[in-house]
Amino acid sequence: MLIALAIVLALGFYKVYAIFNTPVPGPDTKTQHAQLEQVIIDFLKDVDRTDLSSKELFDLLMQEDDFKDDTYKNFNHNRLNQLLQQLFYTYEADSLSDLISNMQNDA
Repeated sequence: MLIALAIVLALGFYKVYAIFNTPVPGPDTKTQHAQLEQVIIDFLKDVDRTDLSSKELFDLLMQEDDFKDDTYKNFNHNRLNQLLQQLFYTYEADSLSDLISNMQNDA
């Protein structure tokens, strides 16, 4: 009985090890983050309005073709706010309208 317990424990540990060490198919997190950031930058450079709120921006982004497939299926409003905060630091902006105008002036 002790041998059976040892075998079951060994198989259980192996399954847990295999689950957490197998890579997930698709791009890794850093690559997907860079791609997502580039999509948002390209969108903001081409947007006509500068008086957008983050909610309106999220709704407009979700209508884009890039977000229709499963590549960015975990993209949500919180992730957009995190990316916008990073872009605020990069482009030295305090608001979304400043960010859009700074990006369009750099282009």
